Amino acid sequence: MTQIARYAQFKKIKIDSVKGSIKLNLKMIGSVLLETIDVTGSTVETHYDVKSAEDDETIVSILKLARKGCWARQMVANHTPFTDTLVLNGEAITI
Repeated sequence: MTQIARYAQFKKIKIDSVKGSIKLNLKMIGSVLLETIDVTGSTVETHYDVKSAEDDETIVSILKLARKGCWARQMVANHTPFTDTLVLNGEAITI
């Protein structure tokens, strides 16, 4: 939601309030003890509640722009690879 307010401000679009919620649909299978744990996320559902006197098209445009500029959303959508390092008691360990 910070990008919605930020981009609206850049474009001089008046938004009175923005509220939102995110629902992650997650599934965990396997066992930590057996080291077979695996998790997946099937969907991410985002709900926006915007108060503004601006027309629908203007608000939809800002929302689309904010979605493109959301770091977290883009990392998930574009399968950003992870790089892990471990230093244990001062020594680099290969994971």
